[in-house]
Amino acid sequence: MKKYLLWAVCMCCTPVFALSLNPESKREARLFNQFLKAVYAQRAEDPRAFSYLEQALRMDPESKYLKRMLVSQALADGNPALADAYANFISQGENDPEDYMVYAAYQWKKGQLSQAAQTYEQALQQAPDDVRILYQYVLLLSVMDWEKATQKLLSLAEEYPALASDIYTEIGTLCLRNKDLQQALQYYNKALELDPSNPQARLGRGEVYEKSSQYFLMLHEFEELEKMGYANAGTLSRMGSVFLMVKDVPKAEDYFLKAKADDNADVPSAYFLSLIAEQRGDYSRAVGYLRDAADYDRSASKWLQVSFYQQRLNQPEESLKTLAQAYKKFEGNVEVAYFYALALNDRKSYKKAARVLEKLLQSNPSYDEARLQYAFTLESLKRYKEMEFQLGLLLEKNPRNGAALNLYAYSLAQRGERLQKAQEYAARALAVNPDDASFIDTQAWVFFKQGKLQEAADLLASIPAETVQANAEIAYHLGAVLCAQGRWSEARPYLEQARTELKEADKLYRKLPADF
Repeated sequence: MKKYLLWAVCMCCTPVFALSLNPESKREARLFNQFLKAVYAQRAEDPRAFSYLEQALRMDPESKYLKRMLVSQALADGNPALADAYANFISQGENDPEDYMVYAAYQWKKGQLSQAAQTYEQALQQAPDDVRILYQYVLLLSVMDWEKATQKLLSLAEEYPALASDIYTEIGTLCLRNKDLQQALQYYNKALELDPSNPQARLGRGEVYEKSSQYFLMLHEFEELEKMGYANAGTLSRMGSVFLMVKDVPKAEDYFLKAKADDNADVPSAYFLSLIAEQRGDYSRAVGYLRDAADYDRSASKWLQVSFYQQRLNQPEESLKTLAQAYKKFEGNVEVAYFYALALNDRKSYKKAARVLEKLLQSNPSYDEARLQYAFTLESLKRYKEMEFQLGLLLEKNPRNGAALNLYAYSLAQRGERLQKAQEYAARALAVNPDDASFIDTQAWVFFKQGKLQEAADLLASIPAETVQANAEIAYHLGAVLCAQGRWSEARPYLEQARTELKEADKLYRKLPADF
């Protein structure tokens, strides 16, 4: 390319009116302009740099220099496969150290480690003092043989005292990578003795302290980095985690917010800030933190958490929408499908919930909670035969499945069918958990259907008043039993409580005598 640069200088020095370019000069001018376009794109980190270089090569297909640049650019873009078509530059004539260095990097990226090492050695034979080649060679050796790499680095530290702090830091990192914490700390200390302002050495020492659970020493190192202006989201969020661990929540939050200020999408800070906001009941802010996280679009658990927060914000529509989107986005995710079905059931969208649960059970037949929820959904759809089949599978697997026994008993009682079987299942459910209010309620409802009104009343009276107040169905059952006993004035408040949620409670309430 030197002749192109000379040609450009001549262009600047020659008056415009004197120029008369022949076809060859015009071709070279176009090539040079295209080359400059590629160089400027590289400097601006423009992703079009590679295509600009390809266009230049089409103008001069045999250019070894352009091929080498294309290989180098493909590696810089993280796409070594694009370099394959141009890697033959190494066989075009003699090679200089730069050629060998680029080709060695290409071999490394292709997984040809031993060949890459040999190529770096060829480069070093021609340029033994080129620190760039030495550094890349040592990095490769650290992947292949870290002890050999350490020896090479130690010799470099003696040969280049000005680079010794950085070299000791690199050795410390090699030791850390190989879990030799004591050796790592030793080399980081040597690096900082030579240059106390070396940020990489201080970061490395902080990581050693973190891995050895010396958290306050780790904090000291990271605080020094912060003073030096080298703190980033990674170090700041780790500092926040330590303060959270020692239960200093205000300090932890302060550092997580600093991390977020450095990188709004920082994953750890988003997670912990959402938990802190949740503890304060600030669910709206918790939602915002989670959605800002870099991994939000890849994390099904974060979508579930957002849905939970929206429920706490009394936004059931938004919560269901979040779950519906997550169900499409994370197809096959078991937990997303399960909680989506629960939300659909809460909205009484039983048909859609049944479809979701049926599909879930096809791929996860051992998911008992989903099968129980499916049985509940089928009961709500009055598909009793299918419901009993699902409950039968659960009880065959575990005869003491209290929730399955309870649902079976309640469904039979509600229908007024096989009440003796309903009684058997209700009793078995209570034997599993005698204090469960819903199990007690089911047994009382079976008694009611059997005409055993006093037994039903006594059982319902044993349920704590606060539980009755929070459960419209239990309140309705108590009101129905009291009505059947002719105790209308006592029944009225329970039916009044339940009538806004249950049609049957409202219907019975309207039948109460006006005097009571």
